[in-house]
Amino acid sequence: MKSIVAITLVLCLLSNQVISKKHNQDEEHSAFEKGHKKLALSDDPAYGKLEEIQDHPLGSKILQTIALQLRGNESLSAVSKLLNDLKGDLEGKQIDADNERAQIGSQCKKDLQNYSQRISLSINEIKDAEFKAKRLNEAIAVYQAEINEKARQIKVFQAKDDTLRDIRRQDNLDFSTRTTQMKEMVQAFEVILPKLHQVWDVAAAHKAGSFIEEEAINEALVQLAKIGEENPITAMVALTSTLEPTAVQTLIEKMEAIRDSIKESIQAEEEAEAKNARDTDTILAAIFNAIESLTREKASDEEALQETIRNRDIQDKRSRDAHAEFNAAKNGNQQRNQQCQEYELQYQQNTIERDKQIAIIRDVQNIIATKIEVVTCFVEENNLF
Repeated sequence: MKSIVAITLVLCLLSNQVISKKHNQDEEHSAFEKGHKKLALSDDPAYGKLEEIQDHPLGSKILQTIALQLRGNESLSAVSKLLNDLKGDLEGKQIDADNERAQIGSQCKKDLQNYSQRISLSINEIKDAEFKAKRLNEAIAVYQAEINEKARQIKVFQAKDDTLRDIRRQDNLDFSTRTTQMKEMVQAFEVILPKLHQVWDVAAAHKAGSFIEEEAINEALVQLAKIGEENPITAMVALTSTLEPTAVQTLIEKMEAIRDSIKESIQAEEEAEAKNARDTDTILAAIFNAIESLTREKASDEEALQETIRNRDIQDKRSRDAHAEFNAAKNGNQQRNQQCQEYELQYQQNTIERDKQIAIIRDVQNIIATKIEVVTCFVEENNLF
C-alpha cells in the first residue's frame, strides 16, 4: 500500500514537471511569436510614419489620446470623430485665413497703390513748385536789378539837377554882376554926356580961346570930376579935360555910341539870361519828369518784386509741404509694405503648419483605419499607455 502511494506521488511529481515544462515552452513560444510580430510591425512603413507624427506636437497629442482610448479598451470611434472635427476645424480656419488673406491682400494693394499715387503726386508737386520757384527767383533778380538801375538813374538825374541849379545860380549871379556894372556905366554916361554937351554948347556959342570959354569949359569939367574917383568915367573926365573944345564933339559921339552899345549888350544879356533860365527850367522840368517817371516805375517794380517774393515763398512752401508729403508717403509705403509682407509671411507659415497638421490627421486616420495593430504596437513600444 505504501509502495503504491509512493509510486503515485512520483508519477504526480513527474506529471507536474512535464506539465510545467510544457507550459514554459508555450509561454516562450508565445513570447517569441509576439516578439517576432512586434518586429514585423515595427518594420511596417506605417510605424515609421507614426514616428514622424510623434515628433510633431499635434501628432504627439493625438497619439497620446489614442493610447488613452486603447488603455481603456474603448472604441476609437470617439478618436475618429475627434480627428474629423479637428480636421474640419483646421480646414475651416484655413478657409477663413484664405478669405482674410484675399481681403487683406486687396486692402494692401489699394493702400500701396494709394501710397504710390501720393508719392507720384508729391514728386510732381515738388518738380512744379521748384520749377516755378526758380522762374520766380529769376524774376526777383531781374526786378532787383531794374530797381537798382532805376535808383542809380534817379541819383544821376538828381545830381544833374543839383549841378544844373548850381550852374544856373552862378550864371544868374554872373549876369547880375555884369549887368550891374554895365548899368552903372550907362548911368555914368547919362550923367557925363549932358555935361559934355554943355561944354560943347558953350564952345559952339563963343569963340574958341576966349577967357569966358575956357572958364565955362573948366567949370563943366570940374563938375564931371566931382562924380567921384570910384566911377569908371573918371578917367574919361581926366582925358576930356585935356582935349580941345573942338574934340569934345567927337568924344560925345563915341561915348554915346559906347552907351548905346552897352545898352544893347544889357538887352542881349537880359535876353540871353531869360533864354538860359527858360532852357534851364525846361531841362529841370525834363529831369523832374524823368525822376518822377523813374520813381513811379521803381515803386511799381518794388511792388511787383514784393508780389513775386510772396509768390516765390508760396512755391517754396509748396515744395516743403510736397517734400513732407513725399517723405510721409514713402515711409507709410515702406511700413505698409512691410506689414503686408509680414502678414503674407505669417499666412504662409500658418498655411504650411495647418497643411502639415491636416496631413498628420489624415495619416493617423488612414493608419487607424488600415493598420490598428501597428498603432497598438507603436503605443506599447513608446510607453504611451
